[in-house]
Amino acid sequence: MIAPPAEQLRQLTLAFERFTRRFKVAEATAAIANSLNALDVQALLFIDDNPDCKLGDVARHLQVALTTMSSSIDRLVRRGMIERHRPETNRRSVALNLTQGGKDTVAGYMEGYQDACNAMLEPLDPAERADFVRLTLKIAQHET
Repeated sequence: MIAPPAEQLRQLTLAFERFTRRFKVAEATAAIANSLNALDVQALLFIDDNPDCKLGDVARHLQVALTTMSSSIDRLVRRGMIERHRPETNRRSVALNLTQGGKDTVAGYMEGYQDACNAMLEPLDPAERADFVRLTLKIAQHET
């Protein structure tokens, strides 16, 4: 594969820095509203996408130590956002699910994220939007 020219790389770096800053403001606003740190938010998002997952599943996905993840899950259980239960199929394991409070928090977070994405798409015409989404999906699905 051919490396991109230095000027393209510089322009993309500046654009991503602006995107990231805009998104981080939306993310921080959602997190502050719920007094959550970034790990707790990411744990909620993973559990929302993977009901009945295990603590180890979340830790592996987020690439953190089990003890770190356990502390995060404990915080979220105390806050009433996650519940632990023993699946009927394996009473020795513990599965994680979102409570209604956790689902509401995820919905609020995703709404803020969607607002940030909308702000990115607004200045583009319909054809540019389609190209941007197509190319972004291509990048996101690329395995390194």
